[in-house]
Amino acid sequence: MKTRMSDFWLIKSNQAANVYMDEVAKESNFTGCHKGYTIVPHKLHRCYGLNEYEKLILVDIIAYMSDKSQCYPTMEMIARNIGCSSKTVERHIANLAEKKLILVSHSKNNTYYLPNYLHVHPYLLLSEKTHEFIGSVKKQVNERELTLWIQGIVKSEDYEAFTTQLQRLHERRLPIDKFAEKEILDSYVQYLTTAFVKRFPADVNV
Repeated sequence: MKTRMSDFWLIKSNQAANVYMDEVAKESNFTGCHKGYTIVPHKLHRCYGLNEYEKLILVDIIAYMSDKSQCYPTMEMIARNIGCSSKTVERHIANLAEKKLILVSHSKNNTYYLPNYLHVHPYLLLSEKTHEFIGSVKKQVNERELTLWIQGIVKSEDYEAFTTQLQRLHERRLPIDKFAEKEILDSYVQYLTTAFVKRFPADVNV
């Protein structure tokens, strides 16, 4: 299909996405409001156990922090950015705080912080192990069926129980407990393996 010159935005970019996004962020010939960008690890924006609003709000809060360790956007500011009501923002911020993915200091305008040890947060660890498991089995089954199964796993009481185990570990962890999560995560992988075989049994005729 031929592309008309007037359809210049339909011409594909050959730049690496990270480089291209950097250029997009710095464009200031016509607008000057947002010249930066937000660093968001894949393990966060692909985190199982967080719904779409929680992810968008968390990313927006991180964006407001930028090169600082705290921020204080209003509910209305966040609502405008992600396209929902302030009541929705308020509800999901409460969920993020309950999950200890953000810390909130309540005042006239809430002040938000990120928790320490976020890289070993229970939600991120369990989610990453799930992604690793998917990578090891995705060629064995229909991808749509795998998606539905994983969605069921993440919503299950078993998934919540493993998350709770990791949370309790964090509450009592000592500096020497550098790899204390490994036993729980290994047990989770074994649970996934057993559940996968039960859901997708091998064809006995093969």
